[in-house]
Amino acid sequence: MENYGRVFGGNDKSDFSIYSHVYTESVSAVQYSFYQEEIKLAEKIGVDIARYPKETFYSRSNILGPEYMGDGASAPFDEQFPMAFGTGPFSIQDRYVTEDIPVGCHIYHELGQKFGVKTPVIDSIITLGSAMVGIDFDQTGVTLKELGIGHLDRAELLDYLENGNYKEEA
Repeated sequence: MENYGRVFGGNDKSDFSIYSHVYTESVSAVQYSFYQEEIKLAEKIGVDIARYPKETFYSRSNILGPEYMGDGASAPFDEQFPMAFGTGPFSIQDRYVTEDIPVGCHIYHELGQKFGVKTPVIDSIITLGSAMVGIDFDQTGVTLKELGIGHLDRAELLDYLENGNYKEEA
């Protein structure tokens, strides 16, 4: 809705790009909130993640600009991001939903439960993604147990991540 009349969406579906035609201020606000939940998880566990200032999220290129094109790379919302043309996704069954949610989001959700960090935005994405594709990602998502780390406490997980010392499940 926010992009209507602001950027040309094109008539050829193969030109579609999530970066060129979907990213808006509201989408950026959700992504930034998601990122804040990631930071809380990392801090609670005792690891760090790449840090980005809030304003980095508020462009058509989002954090991918500085990640892939260097600091300061940004595509304003009022401009197209032609580099991304034709990159899709072209179906709701795209990996952004069918992989990123049951793997990435679900693992964050489980880490939040395990370490007492609320993840309401991440949980909402799981719920909405499940409704969109008709798959219950709460039931089918990758678990910490499947990764072999569900039994590890914080210290054991950090020892495994930092030093490769893995404690077998008793």
